[in-house]
Amino acid sequence: MNKFIKYLFKARGYEVRRLPRATSQKGIEWLSLQNFNIKTVLDVGASNGCWSKECMDFFPEADYVLFEPQPVHGEALDSFNSQYKNTTIVKKAVGPSEGITFFHAADPFGGALSAKKTDVTIEVDMTSIDSSVSKLQCEEPFLLKLDTHGYEKSILEGASKTLERTTALIIEAYNYKFTDEALLFWELCAFLADKGFRVIDLVDICHRKYDNSLWQMDLFFIRDSWEGFNYVSFD
Repeated sequence: MNKFIKYLFKARGYEVRRLPRATSQKGIEWLSLQNFNIKTVLDVGASNGCWSKECMDFFPEADYVLFEPQPVHGEALDSFNSQYKNTTIVKKAVGPSEGITFFHAADPFGGALSAKKTDVTIEVDMTSIDSSVSKLQCEEPFLLKLDTHGYEKSILEGASKTLERTTALIIEAYNYKFTDEALLFWELCAFLADKGFRVIDLVDICHRKYDNSLWQMDLFFIRDSWEGFNYVSFD
């Protein structure tokens, strides 16, 4: 029957495929099945809260701290906070320390830290992960998600204490060095390996329009002490 259905679709110019496994939703689902007992999800680059909402489907009992400095998302985040009582909104950029920073604000879903003022930057308050976790008295273990467009190293350097109590990370990683600070994806892997994490999944692969080459992906990291790493067979 399956072959017959595929034949009918193919004869009309269509192809039947399974839905892809390599999606953020499937990756989060896998984490939820490992009994990691995540207590707090730290969503850095939260935009309007859409990613945290998706994550809540799999970690409904966790607390969520959403970091987003873009004023354009303020109203949506306030609404999100009113709807979900297990959320805290921090309307600040995240970096290596507390202070003030410039932030690229031209793209509502593509903002990033900036070392200098330009025509498309705004001045915003900045916090660090360690500082916010301490002030908010967040409960461990943590799931840390970064959608921060090339400034992952600075943010992680401001999260050294939190990383010691972090079970998993989900980070948008890149194949091109589009900022001076950006870590290429294998550099990010090496950086986090030194802190005791290994890649367990790769999802949402994106190829750039210019030449269809690999642009970015989301990498899932977990502790290198996970027992599953000791099983080295495919089946």
